[in-house]
Amino acid sequence: MQSAPDPRRGYVLAALNMVISGVAIYVNSLGVRMFNDPILYTALKNTVVGVALLVPLALSAEKRSAFRHLTLRQWMFLLLVALIGGSISYALYFRGLQVTTPVSASLVDHTQFLFVALMAAVLLKERPAPAIWVALVVLLAGLTLGIALNAVSLDAGVLFVLAATLLFAVDFVLMKFLLRSLSAFTVMTFKMSVGSLLLLLFVAARGHLAAVAHLSAVQWGFVGVTGLILLGFTVTSVLGLRHASATAVTAIPAGAPIITTALVVLTQRVSVPAVRWLGLSLVLLAVLTIFIVGRRHEAGAYAGRREESDARAGHRRRTR
Repeated sequence: MQSAPDPRRGYVLAALNMVISGVAIYVNSLGVRMFNDPILYTALKNTVVGVALLVPLALSAEKRSAFRHLTLRQWMFLLLVALIGGSISYALYFRGLQVTTPVSASLVDHTQFLFVALMAAVLLKERPAPAIWVALVVLLAGLTLGIALNAVSLDAGVLFVLAATLLFAVDFVLMKFLLRSLSAFTVMTFKMSVGSLLLLLFVAARGHLAAVAHLSAVQWGFVGVTGLILLGFTVTSVLGLRHASATAVTAIPAGAPIITTALVVLTQRVSVPAVRWLGLSLVLLAVLTIFIVGRRHEAGAYAGRREESDARAGHRRRTR
């Protein structure tokens, strides 16, 4: 039996996810340079997560039982999550990176949390406080500040990245919907194991899977380390989504560039332009606002629903 959602726990997990994401961006920027095919690199590190999640599934009869009791509708939604968020989105994103500029891809990618917020409001009936909507706009402005807009290219690659961004957003909303009736373990295990398998099949179809036999120890090391980081990211992301709103769980981790920039400054001793610091300051302000206001708002709303539910249950008992 699943424990009741706890928005406070969800927000803490989202903040932890932001830290992990910031570290992941930095480490992946080093790891991806080791591979000629970024999709192969992504498929391998995703496979590390998929395999790691299959271990407790193999050892626990209770977890296997959860899969046996899934309805056909739940199976279809899980397959959609794995297909969209575990494979197609990655393929589209990296295809876009091959065509467009990194600046263009970054600008489009920064809009993902806004798409999630809008979809969640319409499809999941999430109702963030007005201050959260303002914070989301400030967050986007902060992430965009410092980007050389004159380097943005509206080419076919941008369309691929935009499609990937939209699909990632759809995937988050689908997972939030599934988590109302399924455990976080079931959702993340199916997504990452089936998604990584689909990615490997895609790499094989392109004729690049044979490169696995020629990977060096350093390359395998990056696959292992980044795979474990991705495991932490996946667990905190899905568990956070189980307890808090999709809006908060995608918006708070968008502050990851704060962590990444700090790591770059500490390790590479590079100077950061003043406009970039201004942007990061806005990002920090927005993330703190979402964390403080959103956490209080969701916790209060959830407590109100619990009280109303308990009152109805008590009324039914008295009228029997």
